[in-house]
Amino acid sequence: MDFTWTKVALLVCISCMPISCFAADGTQKNQVTMTEAEELQLLKKQLILLNQQLQMQQRAINQMAQKVLSKEAQLQQGASASTANKPVQKAPQRSQQSIERAPQQPTQIANSHAHAQTTAQESVKKEPERSRSTEDVLQEAHNVFDRKLTIEPSLTYSYYGRKDLVLRGFLALDAIFLGNLNLDRIRSNTVQLDLTTRYTLNDSWQFEMAMPFVYRLNKYESVGEGNSSQLYESADVEGSQIGDMSVAAYYRIMTEGDGWPDWVWNVRVRMPTGEDPFGINLESSESGNLTYPDQIATGAGVWGISTGFSLAKTYDPAIVFFNLNYGTFLPEEYGDLSGLPGLSPGEIDLGDYIDYSFGLAFAVSERMSIGMSFNQRFFTKTQQKLQGGEWQDIARTDTNTANLGLGATLALTENFSMVTSIGAGLTEDSPDYQISLRFPYRF
Repeated sequence: MDFTWTKVALLVCISCMPISCFAADGTQKNQVTMTEAEELQLLKKQLILLNQQLQMQQRAINQMAQKVLSKEAQLQQGASASTANKPVQKAPQRSQQSIERAPQQPTQIANSHAHAQTTAQESVKKEPERSRSTEDVLQEAHNVFDRKLTIEPSLTYSYYGRKDLVLRGFLALDAIFLGNLNLDRIRSNTVQLDLTTRYTLNDSWQFEMAMPFVYRLNKYESVGEGNSSQLYESADVEGSQIGDMSVAAYYRIMTEGDGWPDWVWNVRVRMPTGEDPFGINLESSESGNLTYPDQIATGAGVWGISTGFSLAKTYDPAIVFFNLNYGTFLPEEYGDLSGLPGLSPGEIDLGDYIDYSFGLAFAVSERMSIGMSFNQRFFTKTQQKLQGGEWQDIARTDTNTANLGLGATLALTENFSMVTSIGAGLTEDSPDYQISLRFPYRF
């Protein structure tokens, strides 16, 4: 009942509204309709503008994503190079749903290619590369086959001093010596200039030629002039001439790898181009206490040949090496073997020898290294055969020389280096000390 009366009241109110009001409502409705059309056009323009901004932002996001992936690839390559024993860390996976697929593909391909190159380099590289300074030291004790031509001038000075107690007489009553007692001393100074040329044919063969020039100054002294223990007799003898030239060939049997060293075989021929020591006249002092030669020998006087091998292994930044050689001298005939008056023709055989050496070279930096070595050589006795006679051993000719050396190498330029060494003799037959300077220039 209440609902029906309410409807009647609403109809009466509507019917009482003036017609002008309906006209005003129509005009306002048209104005609202025009405003909505303009707003629609405005919204369309804003939508287009926002779409353009969204595309620009999308491109900026894609570019930023490429930079991020590139940086991650560079960091992975640096980490894999510094820690070769550790697995390469993968880049964290990111959600790429808002990033377009096309710009991502070139970056991912470049990243995969760089990672493959790094992995291949790690699998191929077996040993660390040698530093320049260590390579120079290695050339002196072993061989380096990566330079086509090497010219090496060197200068070596050695000093040798020896004292001999000479007894001329006999022992009476097992306690009293009757005769002359002399103390002889020899001091030898030798300066040798060598010019060595090495030519590398390929990775397995290398050839060498060495030409020495020798200067010697020997001082001979003897105590006992006029049967006095206070007076000395002395004589100086000097001479300079070319020494014995030599040629050598080196063959690389095995190249250094993970579990084995670099192995090189060598053969050397020594030519008697220097002044031989046979037939040199001997002179005596006025008292007869001192006897000395009138000239100096600069060579062995016979042909020599030797062969052996050398091993070298790199433990960066150090290199260890070992050499073993055997040599012999060919017998030679001479018209005079002694320096006494008259001729003593015959045949001479200097004998054989065997030597070995080992050492260590340690790179302090890329341009400088230090090293130490030990070498020893054993000589058999020299034999002579006078004309019409038999072979006889010459006393005190079987010698044992040993030397302990220290050295340093400095790379002056890319192709030019300086190698210094000093050696100390450890036996009576060895030079007291020896100083050497080498200047290899490699092409």
